Amino acid sequence: MHPTPLLALAVFLGAAVLLFWRLPVRHAALAVALGGWVMLPAGPFPAASTDGVFAYWILGQALPSDLPLGKSVIAPAVALLGLALRAPRLLGQLRPAVPDLPLLLWCLSPLLLAPFQGGEADPPPLRASLLLFGGWGLPWLLGRAVAGDAAGRALLLQALSLTGLACLPFALAEAWTGPWLHEALYGPHPFDAIGSVRYLGHRPMGFFEDGNQYGIVLALASLAAVWRARSLGMQQGRGLVAALLLAMSLAAQSVGALLLLGLGLALLASASWLPPRRLAPGLAGLLLLGGLVYASGLLPLRQWATGTTAGQAVVQLLRDAGRHSLTWRISKEQALLKPALARPLTGTGRWDWFRPEGVRPWGLTLLIVGQYGLPALACVLGLWLLPVLRAASRAPPGPAWQPGQGSWALAVMLLLALGDALLNSFIAWPALLAAGALADPGPD
Repeated sequence: MHPTPLLALAVFLGAAVLLFWRLPVRHAALAVALGGWVMLPAGPFPAASTDGVFAYWILGQALPSDLPLGKSVIAPAVALLGLALRAPRLLGQLRPAVPDLPLLLWCLSPLLLAPFQGGEADPPPLRASLLLFGGWGLPWLLGRAVAGDAAGRALLLQALSLTGLACLPFALAEAWTGPWLHEALYGPHPFDAIGSVRYLGHRPMGFFEDGNQYGIVLALASLAAVWRARSLGMQQGRGLVAALLLAMSLAAQSVGALLLLGLGLALLASASWLPPRRLAPGLAGLLLLGGLVYASGLLPLRQWATGTTAGQAVVQLLRDAGRHSLTWRISKEQALLKPALARPLTGTGRWDWFRPEGVRPWGLTLLIVGQYGLPALACVLGLWLLPVLRAASRAPPGPAWQPGQGSWALAVMLLLALGDALLNSFIAWPALLAAGALADPGPD
């Protein structure tokens, strides 16, 4: 094992103690959680996944698999421990909220479904459930405790923009050479060369799980920074931070993340004439309906793409533009719909249910269905969308570029992160902090 990850963990724990000693407790908790997500290694990865082959079976840390305990659990766990020691009242004052229910059911899914899966579960149900509580439940709880009020949400938006700034060393070091920092400091990474080459130079990766995750985290940080600059003013460096993060996002050339960023800015800009309380239910319904149609296979995308002149023209246009990865991802999703839905209500319980096909779906949604079934996917969508709807229902009228619209800004970030997860299993972990913050929001 490469010795540096252990050293990095020791440095991280020492930094966490120092932060909780020197900073206000909410600042320290967010710095520890977000800093750990950015700076700790993405691995360790199994040796076979880093020997030069395309390691399609690496799911990332969003779902239980054969990967060991990673930073998705370690970072929020250390942050919550510090919070519990320094300010236990922030945890003690929490009360159950409706969105907590789908989160709880999602984390318990491996245990609840195990009796119906024929004893084939891998990882074992208890371990899988603990991993879900660690990776999903802990950041949710941290978001609720630290950012559940107006001051906390304002602080979270600031912290998310600073998280993007923490990626500046990655951008400077890897934009022209391609990803190399993870291998140099922490050991080989299975996806350091996948999708790295861009139209101009390379897309950095830093210590993220893959380059797409770097792109979406930068997009969310840019959105937070733009909202803060527009609502609080350009002074005190806010305008400079927003401009720098937008430049970093453009330089990363992660096209999907840039399109989502543009959509997010459009949603914020339209709030004055399209109120969030009307817009959010429509967006959520459209997303759910589209997902159901897509998952049912009623939309013959493969036949359209390969058997019609228009479909072939679109595919060729995307290839000519260097965007063949999008058509590749969609084709794999379509090809794996049938095995994913082999047990639609319970799933297989196995993280590698796709292995007989020799490839896996790249999106989180179909991976969830294959492992734990459609009810589990409904829980994930519920824990993601219910906070959005609650924030939208309480958003004040008027432009989104005002301090009173901080909850809607976080809700838009949640929508963008969910949109990215449709075709990516490497999710934007900071979005779970926003989901927790919006689970039971008070007024801004």
